Amino acid sequence: MKNFKFQFLLVLLVVLFIAGCSAGLEQNIPGTYVNKASSEFSIAYDTLVVEHDKDLNYLIHRKTGFQLIDEKGRVGDLQIEREAWKAVYDEGSQSMTENRKGRVISFEFKQGLLILENSRYQRIN
Repeated sequence: MKNFKFQFLLVLLVVLFIAGCSAGLEQNIPGTYVNKASSEFSIAYDTLVVEHDKDLNYLIHRKTGFQLIDEKGRVGDLQIEREAWKAVYDEGSQSMTENRKGRVISFEFKQGLLILENSRYQRIN
């Protein structure tokens, strides 16, 4: 009987540990991530807001503000574009694939980074 109790407790602990790991993943991904990029032709401010939808599905709201720089070096008016994406997280590769264009989004959780193609976004909350 003692052996059965021990095995039951061991199985229960393993199940709780696994559930805790997957819940922690859900809490690590959602948030707001920002990126700023510039060149001689433009300045861009990019924000990604990642929300958990259900299961391994996520909604991503992208807001990009940019200013063009003319040939005299004058910065133009701020222009804003918005997009909404859906993505699925793959636990094996620890990355997301955006559904419409197939863009791969990866994470460096310890550094608070989201990586989209060649751009690195810093998590701010």
